[in-house]
Amino acid sequence: MLKQRLLVVQEISSAQSRNLLNRQLGGGAEFEIQRIEREMAATGTSHALTKALEDARGRLQNANAGMAACDAHCAALEQRLEELDRWIAAAGESIRT
Repeated sequence: MLKQRLLVVQEISSAQSRNLLNRQLGGGAEFEIQRIEREMAATGTSHALTKALEDARGRLQNANAGMAACDAHCAALEQRLEELDRWIAAAGESIRT
């Protein structure tokens, strides 16, 4: 059970790392969106700017979807970790009695 617990902890860490990457990608996309919108306000709309804005919005949407998936996955893993901890605690109690 301890080995399973370690694997779950490692998987949580991996998912949190992916989530951090998604947050960074999302922040970069938000920054890019703001920059493009300022440029459009200053110079007018062009096909290239419209395409760049669509791309940045797509990246932001993908990053947000990735974060939501990671959050759900982490929640399930944390629940599994709690189950393992209860099982390990119960096993430890039965050994002591």
